[in-house]
Amino acid sequence: MTGRVPDVVVSGYASVDYALQLAPFEGHDATTLVRSRADEWPRMGGVAHVTRAAALAAQGAARVRALSWVGADAAGEAWTRAVADAGADTTAVSRRGTRTPNSHLLYPEGQGTICLFDPGDCHPDELSPEQSAVLAEAGLLVATIGPAAATLAGVRAVDAACRVMWVVKQDPSSLTEELAAVLARRASVVTLSEGESAVLGTVAALARPGTLVVVTRGARGAELLEIDAHGAATSRGHVPATPVSGVDTTGAGDTFSGTLAGLLAAHDHPTPEAALALIARASAATGALLAARAANAATANPSPTAPTAPN
Repeated sequence: MTGRVPDVVVSGYASVDYALQLAPFEGHDATTLVRSRADEWPRMGGVAHVTRAAALAAQGAARVRALSWVGADAAGEAWTRAVADAGADTTAVSRRGTRTPNSHLLYPEGQGTICLFDPGDCHPDELSPEQSAVLAEAGLLVATIGPAAATLAGVRAVDAACRVMWVVKQDPSSLTEELAAVLARRASVVTLSEGESAVLGTVAALARPGTLVVVTRGARGAELLEIDAHGAATSRGHVPATPVSGVDTTGAGDTFSGTLAGLLAAHDHPTPEAALALIARASAATGALLAARAANAATANPSPTAPTAPN
């Protein structure tokens, strides 16, 4: 690996997001009202959230590089520009096909999140030469959800000394059993939300002793687990969260994981105690993101909104 500072490579799907806050879902064949839409319309999301948060948190201690795929369209150009404007390198963003992925993110009041993802037509089964070259220089690979074959190739392409952080997403079409097993064995840090805890069994069974797992629990904060030599996940501490009122939580979890990744660039194999301090900083960054959105929403729409918190 080369370079004066370590390279943090963040891989995963690009997405142009359209987020809507809804009234309680009225069921099929009925009308559910839209309460409000995101202040950014559309919002450049997907792996962009993680990459931008990592670049902000690294503050020059690492070069943050996005590895993704966009279409040769205006949306793909806008997405790539947004990542670059945040201070991240876009050498490994491949432009191919005609349509950039997009997501419609629906937040029915009190009923969780509905994600409708259109992957577009820009994803190959293998890495480009530019992407392979970027991975060869990586000191930390942050693997988020992306096309299964390419993600698997990316994990296998990095140097043996490269650390891997796995940001779990519940997407059965992209997270195959083979990929989950490879990531569980290779990752030294795993982040997942409480709703994705089913993956924890795979991690505990296959991970190396000392692997750190961060479980975010919304308004109840985040818990740090450590995998021991017997495959048990032992709690190493808890970081509280401050509930925030906001119109939507799009990218909140990715902001948490991206901030943590950027901080980890300067902390080789942190102890659980050091990791808890980094988690607290990542939680604070996520809270600040949502607080800013809440302030914007209150200005644009003075009607009360339901309390939300980062997941």
